[in-house]
Amino acid sequence: MRIAPDSPPNCAPDPFGASDLAFVSSGPIPLALGAAADLFCAARAAEGASPRTVEWYRMITGRCVRRFGEARPVDAISAAVLRAWLLELRATLAPESIAGYVRGLKAFGNWCATEELATAAGFRALRRPKVPRRLIAPFSDAELRSLLALANERERALALVFLDTGLRLSELASLRVGDVRPDGTLHVMGKGAKERIVPIGSTARRGLVRYLATRRALVPTAPLFESRQRRGLTPRGVQQAIARLGRRAGVGTRCSPHTFRHTFARGYLVNGGDVFSLQQILGHATLDMVRRYVTLSESDLVARHRAASPADRLAGVRTHPSADGMA
Repeated sequence: MRIAPDSPPNCAPDPFGASDLAFVSSGPIPLALGAAADLFCAARAAEGASPRTVEWYRMITGRCVRRFGEARPVDAISAAVLRAWLLELRATLAPESIAGYVRGLKAFGNWCATEELATAAGFRALRRPKVPRRLIAPFSDAELRSLLALANERERALALVFLDTGLRLSELASLRVGDVRPDGTLHVMGKGAKERIVPIGSTARRGLVRYLATRRALVPTAPLFESRQRRGLTPRGVQQAIARLGRRAGVGTRCSPHTFRHTFARGYLVNGGDVFSLQQILGHATLDMVRRYVTLSESDLVARHRAASPADRLAGVRTHPSADGMA
């Protein structure tokens, strides 16, 4: 029998390789967790997420990969398995950290599904756990005076800028000399690469000017705060400088940039500021976080009520000033 030239012979080799036949018959190869994690972090970086945010995602997905194996398919990890792992992590991580892990894992799962790389149903099914509301005690006026009295020029400038602006640690550490504007405001790069203008009072400006007077040849691109080695002060370096000052001053309250942030917010509200302008100054996208500072100032409201209570005044009850000078 003669075979037509355009007809494949019965014994012709398969145009697909054996492995390709397996692919066609069994469907696409499942996406491995390790590869998915690398693609996700690269996508976040390409989309403009800050290096710190990308590193945060890399930390969470990296730990997930180490726990379940880089070759394990994303779709083979169920929500029940992920929840069991998160329960294990509770032994060493705070509730706030666990909530952060859930947020990061859900973002990873949503990205896999959006990119149609995997359904990632287990990751997307996670629900954010309830986190206990812990109020951070602000500095008292006496503690602030003690800190400022014992500070050197750099420490005083750091403390005053934190106290008068409520900047995040990463925001202050990334400031450049050119970010101090002629009108007495600061140009700040916040979370998610969002820029904002933050006012700063005359006392903090004077402290900053005195510190900058101790520096050599200033250029707009130079770091606003330097280390002793004349390099830009890192976030860790800022933390250490503030902690050392707190130990010297014997401040009982946890001496950290975040305590300064809460102290600024509390003072701003108690002294007549409103939550909407506070939200803009602090760089929060919603009022949810600002509500925590409103709760924080309730102790001040109690003290003010004690001083102005009509019933107590009628009964002749005398009130006494607090340590902060508030009745």
